[in-house]
Amino acid sequence: MKILVYILFTGVFLITFSIQAQTSFDKLKEIEYNIVKSKEFMYKNVDSSLFYIEKALSLSQSIQNDTLIAKSNLQKSSVLITKGGFLKADSILQKNLSKALPKHLEGQTWHNLGTIQYYKQDFKKALSIYLKAAKILEETKNSKQLVGTYTNIGSINASLRNFENAQKYLERALPLSDFNENIRLQILVNLCTIYYEQKLFKKYLSSVKEAENLAKKYKSKSSLSVIYSNLSNYYSTYDIDYQASISYGKKALQLKKELNSVKSLNITYNNIGNAYLKNKEYKKAIQYLDSAMPGSKGVLRSYIYNNLKDSYVGLNDYKKAIYYADLKDKLKDSITETKQKEKVAELTEKYESEKKQQRIDILDAKNEIQALTISQQKYVLIAISVFIVLFAILGYFGFNNYKTKQQLDTLLLEQRLRKIQLNPHFLFNALQSIQNFIYQNDKEKSGSYLASYSKLIRLILEKSDDDFITVADDKLALQSYLDLQQLNLNNAFSYTIDSTEDIEEDFDTLPSLITQPFVENAVLHGLKNNTDGKINIEYYKENTTLFVSIVDNGKGYQNKKEDEKRLHKSMSMNIINEQLKNLNRTLKNFDGNIAVESSETGTKVILSFTTL
Repeated sequence: MKILVYILFTGVFLITFSIQAQTSFDKLKEIEYNIVKSKEFMYKNVDSSLFYIEKALSLSQSIQNDTLIAKSNLQKSSVLITKGGFLKADSILQKNLSKALPKHLEGQTWHNLGTIQYYKQDFKKALSIYLKAAKILEETKNSKQLVGTYTNIGSINASLRNFENAQKYLERALPLSDFNENIRLQILVNLCTIYYEQKLFKKYLSSVKEAENLAKKYKSKSSLSVIYSNLSNYYSTYDIDYQASISYGKKALQLKKELNSVKSLNITYNNIGNAYLKNKEYKKAIQYLDSAMPGSKGVLRSYIYNNLKDSYVGLNDYKKAIYYADLKDKLKDSITETKQKEKVAELTEKYESEKKQQRIDILDAKNEIQALTISQQKYVLIAISVFIVLFAILGYFGFNNYKTKQQLDTLLLEQRLRKIQLNPHFLFNALQSIQNFIYQNDKEKSGSYLASYSKLIRLILEKSDDDFITVADDKLALQSYLDLQQLNLNNAFSYTIDSTEDIEEDFDTLPSLITQPFVENAVLHGLKNNTDGKINIEYYKENTTLFVSIVDNGKGYQNKKEDEKRLHKSMSMNIINEQLKNLNRTLKNFDGNIAVESSETGTKVILSFTTL
């Protein structure tokens, strides 16, 4: 009897277990089905997509499967991003990150967080998050997930006109896109534009042919319109073939009309008109240029006026040529004046705002020093009065320890004061130089001056409070500074800025703005009265040490006492020395050094930064 009961019980248990397993398996299949359906509807019907992913999320929570919950959250965040619900999407993704996730899901979560910032136009933050996502996804070696992240990193760099970085990441994405030709087409179209911008025409022609074939295969009119527009420009500007330029331009025009791309029609009409003009078919050129006129604005309208002027000169109709030349000059003056006013106003506003904030920071720092001194003095007096008799020796060592701490705190606060006071002086000189050029009505120099200073000032304002800066930002600051000095000194010197292949410019760092004073010293003192000055700057690594070499062919330190005195009095040099001393002291794994070699044939400065 007992045996029979046992058999019956075992049978019931097995049947129950089998039913539960079957139910769980069915739910897993249903969850996957709903996730797939949500993806299918995401770009067709967002509400239907959201309906399916809510079902998947509810089922995942019912069986308490963390992986499927995270996967459902990812898809839901993608749908919300498409709808513009960035706050809700961010909240969902943060929940994902609060739990331990498989690497591929963690990487995708960071990717979606980067996409939120991309849509919000915060490109700097988006780029930082995408790079983090890429680093995680690289560990999974899953090309389908990684290709999207690389593509977005490339696209952001392209929009910021960092074409070298854009090319690097898009070229990484391209071989990973073999699983989907539509994705490959978009990457190729972006790469073609980047190759064209950098005048890498051999790569451009190879890529554009493949892109055209794929676009035709999938009947992608938008991609073909971009491809044909770029080819029209290429054949009218570089590999001169005006008939080919006109043919591609007309193909692009037809496609844009079919796509109703009204905003870009003016550009295409102008490109075709320009090709006819260069081919000396003036009447046809005027026909297309007239079509380009309605709705055109700014720089494009200036180009149209100029092309119309040249067309009428070709027809010997000088009256109309003069008419369009006058229109072009008036428009150009208006555009230049507007841009200058905007840039000067922006720079002035930044200067005034920063100056006020720096005054507040200086006062706060001084008050902090004073309060620190007073409070610590009271502490010493109380300690001495209570323990002077019983603990004389202990009080002596405690007082010495207090004095050391007070000196360290004061040194750190004074360093802040010196660092804060550096910016207003630099900004004042920038504004004064811009003002002089504007008074002289030298539009080209003032425009160039503004462009260089805007880059340099932005870096100074953003990075001066950071202890470290990337190699990429440091190179950009030096390039902006040297371009500006070339302008001031009538190109009396030339320069190069290079980095070796082992340098990862977006990741390798060095102390903030530490190189500029040495470059400034080379320009203003080393190359003084030198009509063929040269400055060579190179970033390179040896093991864990980052080196920066700054070499000039100037006169060197001929008068050593005078140079040492000048360097000793240089505020910038004092700040650098204090900065390195403080970093060496406070960071256990960091060691920074400066080495200078000088002779009558030039000066070489080697900065080294070791991370242990």
